[in-house]
Amino acid sequence: MKFLKNIFTTITLLVCVSGAYSQVLEGHVYDMQNNVLQAATVYLDGSTVATTTDAEGYFRINGNATGRATLVVSYMGYKTIRLENPFQHKKIKVLMEEDAISMQEVVLVKGPYTRKEMMEAFKDQFLGSTDAGRSCKILNEDDINLFYDVATNTLNATSHRPIKIKNSYLGYEVFFELADFNVVYRRRSLSSFSIDKSYFSGTTFYKELSESKKTDKRRLNSYLGSTSHFVNTIANESWDKEKLALFVDGFKVDPKKYFEVNDTLGVKRITVLKEPMKQVPIYKKEAPEVSRKGQTIIIGSKAEITGYNETEVPFNVLFDNEHQSIVDFTEKVIYVDENGNYSPIYGVMVGGYMSSLKVGDMLPIDYYQSVKGKY
Repeated sequence: MKFLKNIFTTITLLVCVSGAYSQVLEGHVYDMQNNVLQAATVYLDGSTVATTTDAEGYFRINGNATGRATLVVSYMGYKTIRLENPFQHKKIKVLMEEDAISMQEVVLVKGPYTRKEMMEAFKDQFLGSTDAGRSCKILNEDDINLFYDVATNTLNATSHRPIKIKNSYLGYEVFFELADFNVVYRRRSLSSFSIDKSYFSGTTFYKELSESKKTDKRRLNSYLGSTSHFVNTIANESWDKEKLALFVDGFKVDPKKYFEVNDTLGVKRITVLKEPMKQVPIYKKEAPEVSRKGQTIIIGSKAEITGYNETEVPFNVLFDNEHQSIVDFTEKVIYVDENGNYSPIYGVMVGGYMSSLKVGDMLPIDYYQSVKGKY
C-alpha cells in the first residue's frame, strides 16, 4: 500500500470506566433514540477478533494480544464508530448516529472511462499487483462506487458496506471498511505509469480461510521487507538480523545516528534524530569559450565548484540486497507496540517496494507475535 492511516470520527459514547485494563470488553449498541441495533459488527481493527450484537444489542469481545487495537462498531446506514484503547473500559454503551450521506441516492455522472476500466484501476491500486494482490477477489464489487474527477484527474472510490475480499494466496477473508480512496494522475489517464500519488485508508478484520505450511511461508514473504518489518527493525535495533540496511545519498549509514529508541509505557518510542541530507554542489560559471574545429564552431563553458548546499532527501532502505524502498518520516516521534504496529500510521511515508504491498499483502496486527524469533 501507499499510505494507510486510521480515520477517527466524532462519536457519541457513554463509558463506564474501570480502574484497570481488562482484556475482555462488553457493551450494548443502540441508535440515538436508544433503540437496540441487532447484528451490528464489532471488531478490533486489523485483527481476527470480531463479533456481532445479539437481539438485545449486546456484545462481548476478548482482546488477547490485540488489546491496543482500535475498537470498530459498524452498522449499515449509520456512521462507523472507532474507539482507541478500548480495554481501559470494562463496559460501554454505544450510541450510533444515522449516516445521511449513506442514505442518499447515488447519482451517476458519465465520465471518460467505463466502470469496468475504473474497477481494474481501483483493484490494481487497492489490492496490488503482487502474487497476493492478483490472487484477491472482491466478493461485493457492486457495493463500490467509482468516480473519475476530470478537473483533477483523480479516481475516487467509496463504499457504504465493508469490502469483502477473498485472499486465497494468504488464506484470509478480509473485510475492509473503506474510509478514503483516491489516485491522482498527472494527466487524464488510468495508466499506472501516469500516477502522481495514490492513497487509501480504512479499518479491517480478518477470517482465517486456511492454515498450512504454504500459507505460512507466503505470509512471511509478505511481511519481510514491508513497512511493518522496517519499523519493527528500527524499534528492536536488529538491522543485521533482519537483513535490512539504511542508506542516505547512496551511502550506507549507521541507523543509531538517525534514530533513538526508548521504552515508554510498554511501547517503543522512536525519535528521528536528524533528517537525511544530500550535498548539492554550487557551480560558478565562467564566460563561454569559443573554438573552431574545421568548419564547426564549438561553444563551451568552464564551471568551478565553489561550495555545497544541503537538501533534504528520503531514506533509502534495502532488504536482503534485493528490494529497494524509499522512506520519509512526516512525524519525528513514532510509537511501536509489542505487535510491531506503529502510530501515527501517517507518520511514515513509503515508496518503492514497500508501497507496492497493498491490501493483498496486509496481515493481521498480531502477526508479528506469531513469527517473532522463527525466521
